[in-house]
Amino acid sequence: MLRAAGFCAISASYNQMKNRLFTCVSLLTGLLYLWLFYQLLFTPAEMLKGFGLAAEPHAIYLAKRISVLMLGFAVLLLLGSRLKPSAARAVIAVAVATNMAGFALNSFWGAANGILTDPAIPLIGGIESVIAVSYGLFAIADFRASRLVSHPAHSGPMV
Repeated sequence: MLRAAGFCAISASYNQMKNRLFTCVSLLTGLLYLWLFYQLLFTPAEMLKGFGLAAEPHAIYLAKRISVLMLGFAVLLLLGSRLKPSAARAVIAVAVATNMAGFALNSFWGAANGILTDPAIPLIGGIESVIAVSYGLFAIADFRASRLVSHPAHSGPMV
């Protein structure tokens, strides 16, 4: 009995740690998206030039339109950072993982093909990759947790 109580205490603190990790990563990633929103909306020419791209009117217009997507992800993560593990949190994590994985692939591809000439681009792609993997792991854990809560007697794959 004492052994089971000790395991439950360890398990509870582990779950609290996972929740705090999600909160911390979400707040940091939300702030990153907020910074990207600001840069793309208010200083798009400087940001484009920083990537080694020409600040043409069409590119500036596109950067400003994209800024709104960054704001949407920032709001989603900042407001959702304290959500408990659930299917909804898993869906948010999948969306962020997909977005960041796309950013990472584009960063690596742009650097490899000489389009993005800033030497920091591979590092940026690496950061984007770490964020994508982190949210992918959050999604897997949250889908599993929500499945166990929804169907505690069912231990097979979700169909």
